[in-house]
Amino acid sequence: MNRNRIIFYIAFGTFHLGAFIFTVMLNNDTGLLFKMVSYVPMFKWVTFAGLLMLLADAGWSFIANRNASKENAALTQELNMLKAKLFDLQEAAKKQAAIVAQKEAEK
Repeated sequence: MNRNRIIFYIAFGTFHLGAFIFTVMLNNDTGLLFKMVSYVPMFKWVTFAGLLMLLADAGWSFIANRNASKENAALTQELNMLKAKLFDLQEAAKKQAAIVAQKEAEK
């Protein structure tokens, strides 16, 4: 996991920790809840920011998986090319050995 992703997860975790602490504070204190009614529009935007962070993580994960599958396909292609080259070298060696054996049999 790269450094940017770790920083993003720290921010995402901090957001959720703050939301948890907020709900614990409101657990049985309705007086505090009524004091916070004027802040409800701000809470709407904070939760929207959390939703955007979730969508950003989903998009980031999709892009990372797509790049990994492209890299995997490229590595598989390279492996197949190397196997083909190795097969060609083995076939050439077999032909060379057959030619040498034939020359020795002629002597």
